[in-house]
Amino acid sequence: MAKSMPPTRHAQVRLKTEDLRRIGIARSVLAVGGAVIVGRLVHLQAFQHHALRAEGERRRQVERPLLATRGAILDRFGKPLAQSEICCHIVIDPMSIHEVDAFTQLLSRHLGKDPHYWRAQILQAQAQRRRYLRIALKAPLSRYEQLKKACRESFKHLRRDARPVINREELPARSYPQGSMAPQVLGLTQLVEDTKLGNRLVATSGIERSYDARLAGTNGIEQGERTPYGYLIPETVRQRIAPQDGRPVQLTLDTAIQHAAEETLQQLSRKHRPKGALIIVLDPHTGDLLAIANHPTFDLITREGLRAPRNPTKVERDRAMEPLRNRAVEFLYEPGSTVKPLVVAAMLDAGVCEPTSRFFCGGAYLVSKKRIRCSENKRHGAQTLEEVICHSCNVAMAQIGLRAGLEGVYQALHRFHLFEPMRAGFAYEEVGRTIPPDKVLWGRELRAANLAFGQGLLTTPLALAAAYGALANEGRWIAPRIVLDPPLRRQPPLQIIAPEHARLVIQGLVRAVEEGTGKEAQVRGYWVAGKTGTAQKALEGGHGYAPGKYIASFVGIIPAENPRAVILVLADEPQNGYYGGEVAAPAFRQVAQFLMWYWRIPSTRRENTRTPTPRTTRIG
Repeated sequence: MAKSMPPTRHAQVRLKTEDLRRIGIARSVLAVGGAVIVGRLVHLQAFQHHALRAEGERRRQVERPLLATRGAILDRFGKPLAQSEICCHIVIDPMSIHEVDAFTQLLSRHLGKDPHYWRAQILQAQAQRRRYLRIALKAPLSRYEQLKKACRESFKHLRRDARPVINREELPARSYPQGSMAPQVLGLTQLVEDTKLGNRLVATSGIERSYDARLAGTNGIEQGERTPYGYLIPETVRQRIAPQDGRPVQLTLDTAIQHAAEETLQQLSRKHRPKGALIIVLDPHTGDLLAIANHPTFDLITREGLRAPRNPTKVERDRAMEPLRNRAVEFLYEPGSTVKPLVVAAMLDAGVCEPTSRFFCGGAYLVSKKRIRCSENKRHGAQTLEEVICHSCNVAMAQIGLRAGLEGVYQALHRFHLFEPMRAGFAYEEVGRTIPPDKVLWGRELRAANLAFGQGLLTTPLALAAAYGALANEGRWIAPRIVLDPPLRRQPPLQIIAPEHARLVIQGLVRAVEEGTGKEAQVRGYWVAGKTGTAQKALEGGHGYAPGKYIASFVGIIPAENPRAVILVLADEPQNGYYGGEVAAPAFRQVAQFLMWYWRIPSTRRENTRTPTPRTTRIG
């Protein structure tokens, strides 16, 4: 075999030159790469230092909201009607679950539902590589703690970083210790979920809305470093701003009286099926609203009774909002005959009538070519003012209206604050109204007559109850209120009519219950002063009346000789009868009987007496 020839000197020189060239290229590449790296480092350190540091801190730091507790709503004795509690959404990281079957059995034991349901949920989330799955909504914190503890026990054989990750999202919720009571008064809150500012309750109606600034409170924050699973490390907390809890609001409501009023209204609604109904119980000496019951209603806890509108029309929207409506202040209606005692009292005080004045009723009376007929077409003959109130005589009231003139009747109604806002503490409040005298260009006499017996004006049930409170308080009008604390800024008490005139009208109201249309309001052992109202329902826009539609009402004072309560009952478009005496008066009697028992007021009426003993001392 021939031996290989050694490379020549020229070949060796050529190889060395090639190696040197390659080495040079490599050096150049390395130098350029090094320069690029150094340049990049300089750029990062010198020009992007603050941005990168901020990004690193953002990824490492966590800001956790600290939830404030919403203030409680209390009754007049401090019982909580609405209060806040903290509940949570329970969430898991599906990708952290390795023993799916064992974990689904755990969820089934603590959260219910079949293990197959949970298995399907977790496997679907894992297939989508999701790191977040809610497994329980608005759960008590105790349920989360139990599930967390059970998970630690069940998977303690695994490394800590291999165990299922269970977390919670805290959120505030409203609870109602006294049950669903006075929902239209208390109002609703709606949960707004906000990961940055913290979950919070937003008020939408009722006291919750009108006193939201006091009740709401302010969420706090806590900043620190977090673990890979998002937990805040307590030792790394840098900043902590404590939450400011909301403050309570104390109402004038009495839970016992409220419950009695709601039970009574349910019975009225089952029997007469009205479109809407209302019961108000008012303390005439303080203006405190002791009960406000509304129909239709809804359940504060389950929200049963509320529904979304089926279509965007106004009629459907109004129908859907009916259960939320507080008719005490959001319902305007023609009060009808219940206004007559107020007009009589004001006319006595203005000197238009005297206690000895008499008015003749022949069954009808001609005013501006229009015949005004008396109720039930009766002929009452000559009547005193007491008898006018007792008989609810339209003819006599028309004569009083003509005697006073339109301005006089208008001022009489104004005197009882029927056209002023009550400012009792509610979120929404309608204000009564009528056409001012200076705007009436024709038919002034007819309008004066109509106003005198309760037609041609709109007012709220609360304003009417407060007006009767002035009669019960010997002519002293006190602004009603629903809130005790914080104190309301109210109009000062006003002596709007003389005490003796208030007593005369009360006497007429007693006779209206004893001899007139209010017999169904009589309470055994007690004197009742009250007035029925059966008013045709005015059409929207104020042009005429809806045929066959009525508002039945009764406003009463008990006990008549020493008043403790004014009770107003109203039924809008009742069925199975529509007279105030047959629809509203029995409901008054039921609430009044409860009050006399609840307050332990001894019986003052003897069966052989015809009139109550006059008051000798002023109350209120």
